Amino acid sequence: MSRLLLPALLLLLVAGGGCAVPYSVGATAETVRPGAVVQRSAIQFASAQPDLRPAAGSTEPTTSTVTFDQEVRFGLDDASDAGVRLVGTDGVVASYRRRLGMLGVVKIAGTVGAGVVGFGSHGHFEATLALSPEVRGALTPYGGLRAQALVPLGDGPEAPVALGAFGGVRLASGDLAIYPELGVFYAPTEPFRGSDWIIVPSITIAGDRLLRALGIGG
Repeated sequence: MSRLLLPALLLLLVAGGGCAVPYSVGATAETVRPGAVVQRSAIQFASAQPDLRPAAGSTEPTTSTVTFDQEVRFGLDDASDAGVRLVGTDGVVASYRRRLGMLGVVKIAGTVGAGVVGFGSHGHFEATLALSPEVRGALTPYGGLRAQALVPLGDGPEAPVALGAFGGVRLASGDLAIYPELGVFYAPTEPFRGSDWIIVPSITIAGDRLLRALGIGG
């Protein structure tokens, strides 16, 4: 039965339509161990993201999407990692994350990234500040701030910068971790044309055992 889960997720992706933008974070402020490689998969729903490739004659600047992303992150040293994220079926984003220090017992990490989305219609740039407690257990809360900019590459539509906050919890058991998360972003559209707010619930999965069950891991 577990082999049926991946086709079901892909059907959700197709049903969502539109071109994907990677709003979800699905990570604490902890970086990947030096030399380690971590596979991650995320499914997200974005309520009103910019429509990067509107149909001819469309007057709606936003669209809702459901997307299924995959990411691989590589530990670089004790304080940093790097990753590549496949965004739905039409984008790729590379990012670098580094721990920035402590605020009391809270770890702080910063991430910057860039890539292309919407079948190359837009350049994507992101910056994230994540916070989570120093001591981790089976349940670790996390949250932070995230900013994203989309730059047309050609005749694609202009898109506003999205500024937002996110929060979630890491649920861990052995080599598995699940990150239910909610993000809220503000991206002003033209007056009376679509919502200025983008609500993004998501679930991220990290861990070889569950990814293999979904038919994703090796």
